[in-house]
Amino acid sequence: MAGPAWRFLQPSNDCLVTLPDPLAAGAMRQLATDSARDIPLPAGESGAAGLAGPSLMCKDGARRKVAHLDARSRVLLIHTEGATSPAVYQQLVGETADSVLQRQQQWRQAPIA
Repeated sequence: MAGPAWRFLQPSNDCLVTLPDPLAAGAMRQLATDSARDIPLPAGESGAAGLAGPSLMCKDGARRKVAHLDARSRVLLIHTEGATSPAVYQQLVGETADSVLQRQQQWRQAPIA
């Protein structure tokens, strides 16, 4: 990130991380997966990176310590990108964004247990 926005955002960050593309693709697949408690979400690479970063840090004790992540931590994820490139999305996730959206609709209509 560059320019005027960084001047305002940088002081409020405790930790920043860069991610290799395969981690973002893995988070895309994770968000698309249907489970009993998680709503399926079609997310592009940039949108899924918000999940991939904290996931990476939580799996590594040293990174978790640097980021001050513990059982009381709260992480706000801002998902800013859907499946903007349908062909790339299908290649990385293994299904279309439309099929994920169909499962999302089914999830929303399912009775609460």
